[in-house]
Amino acid sequence: MRNMIIKHHNTASVLIAQALQKGPCGANQFAYTDVGSADKLSEQGLDLRNTANKTLPSWLLPKLTAHALKASSRPDAILFLPSTVCSSRVTTRNPNFQQLAKDKKLNPNQWEVHLIEFKFCEDTRPDPPQLQYAKAQHSMLIANLNRQGYREVKLHLILVGAMGTIYKDYTDKPLETLIWTTIRSEIDTQTEQTLHQTCICTHKNKVCTAI
Repeated sequence: MRNMIIKHHNTASVLIAQALQKGPCGANQFAYTDVGSADKLSEQGLDLRNTANKTLPSWLLPKLTAHALKASSRPDAILFLPSTVCSSRVTTRNPNFQQLAKDKKLNPNQWEVHLIEFKFCEDTRPDPPQLQYAKAQHSMLIANLNRQGYREVKLHLILVGAMGTIYKDYTDKPLETLIWTTIRSEIDTQTEQTLHQTCICTHKNKVCTAI
């Protein structure tokens, strides 16, 4: 059952990542993911070969020891965006942050770090304590990122009902904030419809397995 719950969570998280990849930054924006193996993500159309997976990249928090980095909380994904421009092409205004980090020329003040956390909740009652738990869960990571000097550090929590309920405040608004594109509403609607259908199908599989 635990493996099924993890798979349910990862499937929904990948749908959100796929929607974000359609935005103006493409796959360049992902610095880290923890929603499945790199091979499985590739099979689902996410080209994240140069993205850290399941282990936070050391360049993100170079002031932390290896032990502290390993012990840090890990969100479902981390977006790393230039504070002035976002483009799927690597240009002088939107340089490859992976290469900058490798060359030790990364200036944190020019970059924003967006943490993404996806959670399920009761369909009839979005759980406010769950929101507080997510904030507390990543509070130390956020504090460490702020101490590193990044331009902005923000946690985006996306809630969806276990049976696929979509909420205005807990699903719509976080997705709108995350997806910067001229066809934002269309992408949001497609993502939410797919999330809804996926949750229903997964719930049916759970029932069948339980029987």
